[in-house]
Amino acid sequence: MSLGKGSKAEEHPLDFRLRPDKMRYRGYFPSKEKGARRAMNMATLTGIRKSIFAKFTFSFIVVGLVPLLLVSYFSLNTFSAYIERNLVNNYEQMLLFSGKNIHDMHTKYNGITKLMYSYGVDGKFSQLGQAIASQKAERSFQLTQTIDDFLRTMLYTDRHLQNVFFVTVDGTLQHLSKQNKSFDVSFAFPQQSWRDQLHDRGALAFFPTHTEDYYLRSGEQVMTFARNLTDVLGSPGLNGRLVGTFFMDVNMGAFDEIFQQLMLGPRDSIYVLDPQGTIIYSNQRNLIGQPYQAPARDEGFIQMEQGVEEVGWTVRGDFYKKEMFGRIDQILGTLFLIIGLCLVSLVLVAVLFSNRLSGPIRSITRQMSKIESGNFNTQVTVQSADELGLLARGFNKMVVRLQSYIDEVYVAQIKQKQAELHALKSQIRPHYLYNTLEVIRMSAVANDDHEVGDMILSLSHQLKYVLDYGQETVPLSEEKMNIEQYFKLMEYRYGEHRLAMEFRFESELLSVPIPKLSIQPLVENAIYHGIMPKTGKGTVRITAEKGTEGCIYITVDDDGVGMSSDALELLRAKLRGDQPGDAGGSIGLKNVHDRFIALYGPQYGLQINSSQPIGTSVRLVIPFVKEVSSRAESDIG
Repeated sequence: MSLGKGSKAEEHPLDFRLRPDKMRYRGYFPSKEKGARRAMNMATLTGIRKSIFAKFTFSFIVVGLVPLLLVSYFSLNTFSAYIERNLVNNYEQMLLFSGKNIHDMHTKYNGITKLMYSYGVDGKFSQLGQAIASQKAERSFQLTQTIDDFLRTMLYTDRHLQNVFFVTVDGTLQHLSKQNKSFDVSFAFPQQSWRDQLHDRGALAFFPTHTEDYYLRSGEQVMTFARNLTDVLGSPGLNGRLVGTFFMDVNMGAFDEIFQQLMLGPRDSIYVLDPQGTIIYSNQRNLIGQPYQAPARDEGFIQMEQGVEEVGWTVRGDFYKKEMFGRIDQILGTLFLIIGLCLVSLVLVAVLFSNRLSGPIRSITRQMSKIESGNFNTQVTVQSADELGLLARGFNKMVVRLQSYIDEVYVAQIKQKQAELHALKSQIRPHYLYNTLEVIRMSAVANDDHEVGDMILSLSHQLKYVLDYGQETVPLSEEKMNIEQYFKLMEYRYGEHRLAMEFRFESELLSVPIPKLSIQPLVENAIYHGIMPKTGKGTVRITAEKGTEGCIYITVDDDGVGMSSDALELLRAKLRGDQPGDAGGSIGLKNVHDRFIALYGPQYGLQINSSQPIGTSVRLVIPFVKEVSSRAESDIG
């Protein structure tokens, strides 16, 4: 807003800022202004020193922060060396424990190879060595089966056994693998270097970690244990006839289990070395099979080692110092963070405490103004349990009771009228649809189009069955009638030359209640995914029979194209919840399965079997009950 030249605003004392040429004549001097500002600042500082806000802030900082700094300083100096020693001792104990576990692992696999001396053979032989020697001499055709049975038994004695082999004295090889890998028939197994180590009949031979070169397209690393087998019944001790050699491959999971307890950093390394210093195992997989090379002293590593008794192996760890002692730096950083947070907290507490008394009163006043204007959707925040807190709680209770009274008198009546209107509309819409379909059907009958009339009649029965909101469970006979109506529509659509249906229901089960629309999705799935892709006519068979332990089995079979093993496993995974339910279809089956699990429990639901090109069988397992929980059914809906 601008003023005229004759106004009093032209004579304002601050006018010298805009017109410095008048400063000398009107007596405005900068030195006086600076003095006034200095006096104002001094007054402000004096007021701050006298204020309770400043006193509380200073007291909280002095009382809280100074002891915290002193305790932190002495704690850091006292315990830093202790933490370092404790960390080193912990790593040494973990290496000692790992070495013991490796010894136990070696003892376990040594014992597994000795099991072939106690392995019993069905028939007239009491020892495996005697059976192999006798059948070899007699050239019995059972020799292969005897060795195969032994290998199959040994393969599953331990979960880390990867492959097992048995080589007879004439070089005949039999083998088994858990992964059904293809053996390289051109590979000379065992290689000559292994044969040279098998001269001692009673000793366990160990071949360090290597790749499975004798299997095609396999780069997995394994270690091999081997032991000779002699016919101990033919002569004392191990001086009997040598009948063959047993080999078994152990994967790296055996070592991984031992060392998974070690919390290694990115630059930490753990090694298992044989007597020649070759790396048998390491978390650095690319170094397995190479000679061990210790890091240089100036690289900042701490080296620890632990021998494995009776085996000759060595467990060595190279731990990076900065990562090992990084916890101390973390503690220091955490301490500084805590100090900073304490400082900020102390200042905030001092500020908040000064507003603690006036804040709740102002809040109650503001909310009372809202209530005066008719807004009852308001609450006062209760900040304490003292008298101000009691006042706030009483105010909130008063508002809630007033609001509840209004709701009971007015809002409840309005909602009741709306609910009645909505229920009336829900009843009118299905009846309107049924009446419309009946008019269309009668028109088709009047025009002698009986097939269209029958189709509309079947559709009307189905819609009435689906849209009937009064029932959540129906007798099995009604579900059967609904399936028959659905199948009529499918016959009209695809023709009787493509579809057929058979029912095999036990009469006593027709009155058993089941959840509505339980079987129709299974029939629909059988038609669309089983029979329609097939050339020629297909049949859907529905069976209801009484099972064991109070169960009912409802089975939907089709002689369609079936499913591959991968598709079947994927579908089973979806039912278990291991795969997303909307990935790749099968939503109807998933919904039926989840519905029955929610109603009856995890032991019920769908069981699916399929085979190409035989067909698919879906079994629905439900309990033999008289009624279904309406609350559970409504939750699903």
